[in-house]
Amino acid sequence: MNYSLSVAVGKTVRFLLRRVRRGGGSAFPGLLVSRLAPTFLSDAIKSLPLGFVIVSGSAGKSSTTHMLVTILREHGIKVFSNSSTANIKQGLLSAVLAQCDWSGKLNQDIAVLEVDEGHIAGLLDLKPQLLVLTNVLSDQLDRFTDPSFVIERFAQAVAVVPNAVINGDDP
Repeated sequence: MNYSLSVAVGKTVRFLLRRVRRGGGSAFPGLLVSRLAPTFLSDAIKSLPLGFVIVSGSAGKSSTTHMLVTILREHGIKVFSNSSTANIKQGLLSAVLAQCDWSGKLNQDIAVLEVDEGHIAGLLDLKPQLLVLTNVLSDQLDRFTDPSFVIERFAQAVAVVPNAVINGDDP
């Protein structure tokens, strides 16, 4: 599917927001594109020949994502990744907008996505190849009503993703 119009709108809004507020506009363009083209994120991610990896947890996501991206790039693999501030769906969409071509295609081989622990479920339908779960610290889960919410999301992800690396021994 061609997303030229949606991408043009999203990229323009992103550009204008960054002009008005430096560093701003990381989520709104993604939210806008999700309304204009609900399948944009899934089509962009599904088009990557090597699929994608989810890295999640309450601590260590950014470092782990950075290490994986560096290792893959050292092996000549073109990697799409999002910044730590773009780890919920709207932010992921905005990160794709920043790097996709005007038709909405990512020109990388694989995506390594840092994903907020409360937002994993929304990406499972895209069939990630690997799930990496880092530390889960109870004092970091206070933004969720109940820590069991995160545990349920992790269990759901582990049941669906074919390969998982889980930090299960860290106290």
